[in-house]
Amino acid sequence: MVRKLSSYTVALVALVGCHLTFWQVLDAFCQETSDAVDITTRIRAYKAELVVDGTRIETRLQLAKVYLQIEAYTEAVDEYHRIIAVMEANTVPGSEGVGRNLDISATYYGLGLAYAGLEKFEDAVVAYQRAITSVYDWAYTHAALASAYANMHRYTEALDAYKVAIALDPNDEMIHHQLGNVYSKRGERSAAIKHQQHAVAIAPEFAAAHYQLGLLYAQEKRWTDAITSYQTAYTHDKTLVEALYNLAQASLRAGNPSAAREQMALFERQKSALLPLQELRGALQREQGTAGRARILANIARLYLKNGFYEKAVWEYQKALGMDPELVLAYNGLGIAYTMLGKHSEAVTAQQKALELQPNFAKAYAGLGLAYFSQDEAESALQHYQRAAALEPQFLEAHLKIGTILLKQKRYAEAIDTYKTSAALAPDTAEIYHNLGICYARQAKADLEAARRYAQEAIRLDPNVASYYNTLALIDFRRGDSPQAEQAIRKALELEPENRNYQQGLRQILESR
Repeated sequence: MVRKLSSYTVALVALVGCHLTFWQVLDAFCQETSDAVDITTRIRAYKAELVVDGTRIETRLQLAKVYLQIEAYTEAVDEYHRIIAVMEANTVPGSEGVGRNLDISATYYGLGLAYAGLEKFEDAVVAYQRAITSVYDWAYTHAALASAYANMHRYTEALDAYKVAIALDPNDEMIHHQLGNVYSKRGERSAAIKHQQHAVAIAPEFAAAHYQLGLLYAQEKRWTDAITSYQTAYTHDKTLVEALYNLAQASLRAGNPSAAREQMALFERQKSALLPLQELRGALQREQGTAGRARILANIARLYLKNGFYEKAVWEYQKALGMDPELVLAYNGLGIAYTMLGKHSEAVTAQQKALELQPNFAKAYAGLGLAYFSQDEAESALQHYQRAAALEPQFLEAHLKIGTILLKQKRYAEAIDTYKTSAALAPDTAEIYHNLGICYARQAKADLEAARRYAQEAIRLDPNVASYYNTLALIDFRRGDSPQAEQAIRKALELEPENRNYQQGLRQILESR
C-alpha cells in the first residue's frame, strides 16, 4: 500500500537532469485510502447535500478535497472559489484578515494545491500566502509555498519557505527531502545529503529520498554508497526505473561490469513496460476536459494492472470514476484489481456496477468469473465465464477459463470441446494443446494416441516448458513405451533439474524396465 509520506501535499521537486513537477496529493488534508472509500459515492453525497444548502462550507470543503484527490483540479478551483464567495458574504465588515481562521486557511491552501496541479504556480503562491496570513504555523502550507517557488526556479524564495516549514515541523520527511532537492539545485551538495539522510532516517522506505541520495553520492564518486541507495530506492518502489539505470552506471564505475549488464538489462525491460505510463501522465497534464482526463486515468490504471501494481491500479480507477461515474471499463478494471488483491466482495460489487451500466458487457461477466474462481467457487465462476463466452464468442480468455474449470472438475469431454474452440481462436497457444493432451489421457476411455499428439504439439510450439515433457512422459509410460517416457522425463529434468516430481518419475520409469 502507498504509505502516507507527510502531513502536506507531496509536490516533488525532482533533481539532477529532471524538470520540476507537481506530483500528487497524499496528505492529511485530502488523502483517503482508496480501499476505504468509494469516491463516486462521496461526490454524489456531497453534491446532494449542497443542492439542499449550497452554503455548507464544510461539505463544499470535503467535495473540493475529493476533487484534489482525483486530480480534478479545475473542479477543485471552482469549488474553492465558491467557498470563498460564501465566506466573503458572511464576513462582518472590518473583520477581514483579523485573527486565526482555520477554514479560510484550509480553503486557500486547497486552492493553492489546485492551481499547482494546473501548473498555475503564480496563482498558487498568492493562495498559499493568503492561507499563511490566516494561520501561520502550519508547516505544510509553507512547504507547499516553497514547492511552488521551486517549480518556478525561484530557489532562494523556496529555500526560505522550506526553512520556515522545517522549523515548524522538523520531523517531516518530505520537507527534508524537498529541502534537500533545493539545496542540490543550488549546488550545495553537503546540505542536500544531510537533509536526504534526515528524510530516510525518519522514513526508511522513502524511495525518492534514497534515489536522490544515490545521485548525490554518485556526484561525489562514492560508488558503494550510491549503489546501496539506488538498490534501496528500487526495492521500495518498483516503478522508479531510473534507479536501475543509475545503479548500472554506478556498478560499472565501481568495477563490476557483470552486475552493470544485469541491471541495465532489467532497466530496459522495466522501461519498456513503464514508458507508456509516462506518456499517459504527460497526456493527463495536457488534457483539461473531465471526460478526457477520466479516460486517461483509466488507461493509467490499466497499465498498473497489467504490470502487477494492483493497489496503484485501484486508486487510479477510483480517480477515473470520480470524474466519470459511468465509465464502464473502469469498473471492470477496478473489479479485476480488487480480485488480484483478494478483495472479492469489492470486486463483485465493481463488476455488478459495470453490468448495471452495460448489461451485456462480456468482460464484466468474465470479471465476475475471475472473482468467484479466485474464491474456489467453481460453479459460479463457470456460469459467469460461460455467459461471457456466449455474449462474445471470440473471447479467448473466457474459453480458456471454462476449460480450466471443466478440467479441474474432471468433465473431460466438455473440456475437450472448449479447448478445441480455444485452439481455433488461438492456434499457436501451446498450453491449449497441453491441456487437450491431459484431457484425452484422463478420460474414462483414454485415447493415449490423441493425447500424445497434442502433448507433442504443445512441445513443438513451446519447447522450453518442463511440464509439457512431463505430461508426454506420463502418456508414454501409460502406453508402455518406457524408452520414450525416459527421454521425455530427462528433457523435463534438463529444464528443471531440482524438480522432485520429475526425479521420482524418472526413478519409476527406470524401475519398470
